Amino acid sequence: MKKIVKKSKNKPASKTKIQKKKELRSKRKIISKVEKSNQEEATEENIIENKSDEIISIKKLIRTIFNVRESKRQLSFLGIDLKTTSLIINEELFKACFEKLEEIDKLINNKKIDHKTKKDKFFDLTKEYYQLLPHSFPYPDYGMYLINDIDKIQREICLLELIKSYNELETKFKKIKKKIIELNLKEENELNNSISLNDSINLSINNNENISEVDQSRKNIISDAFFEQALSQFDYTINLLDRDSDDFQEIDGYLNLYSTNKGGPYPPLILDELFQLKKKGAENSTKNNFYWFGCEIIHFYSILRYGFRRPSKEAPKNAFIYGKGILLSQNAYSQIQKCLPKNNIVYLFVCSVNDMSAKTVHLHHKNYPEKLKENFNSIKIKRKIIFPSEEEDSEDVSSEDMPYIDSDDYIIYRPSLIQIHYIAKVEIP
Repeated sequence: MKKIVKKSKNKPASKTKIQKKKELRSKRKIISKVEKSNQEEATEENIIENKSDEIISIKKLIRTIFNVRESKRQLSFLGIDLKTTSLIINEELFKACFEKLEEIDKLINNKKIDHKTKKDKFFDLTKEYYQLLPHSFPYPDYGMYLINDIDKIQREICLLELIKSYNELETKFKKIKKKIIELNLKEENELNNSISLNDSINLSINNNENISEVDQSRKNIISDAFFEQALSQFDYTINLLDRDSDDFQEIDGYLNLYSTNKGGPYPPLILDELFQLKKKGAENSTKNNFYWFGCEIIHFYSILRYGFRRPSKEAPKNAFIYGKGILLSQNAYSQIQKCLPKNNIVYLFVCSVNDMSAKTVHLHHKNYPEKLKENFNSIKIKRKIIFPSEEEDSEDVSSEDMPYIDSDDYIIYRPSLIQIHYIAKVEIP
């Protein structure tokens, strides 16, 4: 006979424990999966958010470069009378202005004419120049704006070059805007054809909220279209660098090389944003020493589109002490002086120079490019910046014994040697 095995009372209890363990394990697995998916979603959201922030910053940069209204403000700040002056200056008028400046330049260097005759001639030539290119002066004293020295000639050369850059910027701005309007009209016609008459009436009369949404979306389309069209004008890809990146930290340190934080005489500068520029199709070149280049924002379009350009051939030679070239500096402060800041913000190019073979000169040398040998393509201008010591009283110490720093500037005569690596958005004190 077979033995009947009695069922133990503990077995059902053990089964429930196993089931509970299995349920706990499955719950833990589900929780871990959910946590992982949440983490992945969060990282994706952060990436998208960072990417959108980067695009917004690049858009702001492009809008700043293509801001025709701001360019007009800068020109009016520098003395151009925008009410009476047409900024579309043809080549004939451009040459006529330079010819008049050349006459003034020759008069400055003429030592045979007595002081009174010279003053009268300066007045006549200045009047003739302002008739060609009207200016608006804030003060009634006309004598203050008499063009009778090299600095004032340089100011007028700068204005003429700015107007040339402005013309390039405005013509391109109008072309892009016209193209966007044409594209937008096509999209609008397609939209109108796809909507029935009753729908369009309901949309336009009964639903005001939908109208604002449509208008808002069209504004965004125009904004994005302009951004894409404007960006396509440049032979560069633009990326916003993270503040923790090595490149950002390197340029930030280089920006404040002569600040009080490193024993220099200047207040510290803040690197707000750093945009990396990479030439399309070009290999990653090795970066040599970095140099700063500052200018009015009007020039940015022509520089990014055509590269750096030497001053006009018609401009008087004597206005350029070291010859017609591009001035780069190791000291950012000397380049900030060339900019017109808005809301304490300036934009600077960070460049390198291929095959730098510079001849060192001192400040008293003039017109050196005529004497340069073939193995030199640039000039290194030695400059000492003297500043009083904090420990010693400046009145008791002679200028020779005061501490100083070397701040070298470079005049590059071959613009093709200059490579742009970054655009730095800098906040000045």
